[in-house]
Amino acid sequence: MESLTGKRGLVIGIASEKSIAYGCAQACQEQGAELAVTYLNDKALQHVRPLAEGLNVPNDLILPFDVTHEGDLDAVIQKLSNTWGKVDFIIHAMASATKAMTRSRLIDVPLEDFNFAMEVSCHSFLAVAKASEQLLSGDGVIVTMTYLGGKRVMPHYQFMGPMKAALESCVRYVANELGPQNIRIHAISAGAIPTRAASGIEDLDGLLDVTQTRSPLGRLCTPKDVGALAAFLVSPAAVAMTGSIYYVDGGYNIMG
Repeated sequence: MESLTGKRGLVIGIASEKSIAYGCAQACQEQGAELAVTYLNDKALQHVRPLAEGLNVPNDLILPFDVTHEGDLDAVIQKLSNTWGKVDFIIHAMASATKAMTRSRLIDVPLEDFNFAMEVSCHSFLAVAKASEQLLSGDGVIVTMTYLGGKRVMPHYQFMGPMKAALESCVRYVANELGPQNIRIHAISAGAIPTRAASGIEDLDGLLDVTQTRSPLGRLCTPKDVGALAAFLVSPAAVAMTGSIYYVDGGYNIMG
C-alpha cells in the first residue's frame, strides 16, 4: 500500500547511500511520495545526484543547500513554492561539528566551533521550520534526527550531546508553536549507525559493538529502519501525533 501517494516532500541531508536521510528518502519514495533533495556542495553533488536520480527526483529539484550560506535556504523554499505550491513533509537530517571538536573535551571547545556545530545541527531545524511554515501550513510534517547522547552521557559523544539535547527541546517547542496550523513535528532517535557523519566519533567501532551487544534485539538499526518510521510519521496514519522523540535502536535506549 502506497500511503504517501500524492504527497510531496523535501529531504535534507543526503551525503551517500549510507546516509540516514537517504534511507528516509527511499522509504518515502517507495510509499509513493514525490521528492526534492538537497546537496551540500559541488563535491557532494557527484554522490547525491545518482541517488536522487534513482529516487526519480527531477533534475531541477536536486538543490544546493548549505545552511551557513546566506540565501541558500530561501532559494530552496522559493523553488519548491514555484514548482509545487505546497510541501507535505520535510526530512531534516543535518548535523556537523569541526574536526577539532571530535577529539576535544566539551569544556575545551572554542566558542566559534561550538556555535558552528549548534548552527548546523540545531538552529538549522528552526530555520527550516520558519522558512517552510507557509508551505507546510494545513497538513504538513517536519521530521528531524537525534541520538540518545542528547539525553544521557555516551562515550566519545560529548561534543554533539548538547546539540542533540537542544534539538530535542526545540522539537517540543516548535510542535507547540506550529500545532495550531496543523504542522506536526517529530524527532527520530536512531541507534548508532556507521554513516559518514558518525565517522568523526572517536572509537565508533566500539560504540557500534556496545549498541549491538546491549540492545534487547541484539542488532544495529539501518538507515532503512529509520526511513520506515519516517515514512509512517509523515503519512496520514500519524495525523494525531506530534512533539515526541521516537527510538529506532533495537531497544538500546531502555538499558541502564
